[in-house]
Amino acid sequence: MEIDKEELKNEAKETVNQVRDTIKNVDINKEAKETHGFVKGMCVEPFETVERVANGEEVFNRAVILLIIHIAAATIASILGYSYGGIVNKLKEIILSAISPIVAILVPTILIVLMNKNNKKSATTVISTLVVASVPSIVVAIIDVLEAILRNVYLITSPISSALSAIAIILSFVGMKRLFDEEKGKFLPKFALIKFITALVLYVI
Repeated sequence: MEIDKEELKNEAKETVNQVRDTIKNVDINKEAKETHGFVKGMCVEPFETVERVANGEEVFNRAVILLIIHIAAATIASILGYSYGGIVNKLKEIILSAISPIVAILVPTILIVLMNKNNKKSATTVISTLVVASVPSIVVAIIDVLEAILRNVYLITSPISSALSAIAIILSFVGMKRLFDEEKGKFLPKFALIKFITALVLYVI
């Protein structure tokens, strides 16, 4: 896949602007209540929910709330968790924990927008799909906070976290496949590429 650097820059700028403009109109209190109900419904029909969002169901405001929860949980877990080194290393760890959930959504969003020219979707639809698909990962981040507080609870929560991480990958595949509207076999290499590049960026930072 060849990516024009100027096109990548423009897509990234457009995506950030679109997200920023949408966030300005978010009513946090109202959306927080609606997000709670949305997540409960998703627990009943996870795959159907992700596909509906990928098909254009407007849930971006709720996705913003979910992303904020993810950032908060990851940051708190990092603050409470043990780390080697001094204060500077700890601050780096906390900052990286806070921005990683954003990077994990923003990088694949830009890649999908660039790669999916035949079935182009808005940046907010792509972001919503990816965030909703990552709900199990958000639960894992909350579990990490619990493990940081209660050290021995990991004996119970570790297998749960592993299962939730696997579910998040499956939901991510389902959501992205729907965004591209392609057959499973044809889409799989694109999915692997998007995941690889995202993981590489997260590793580098």
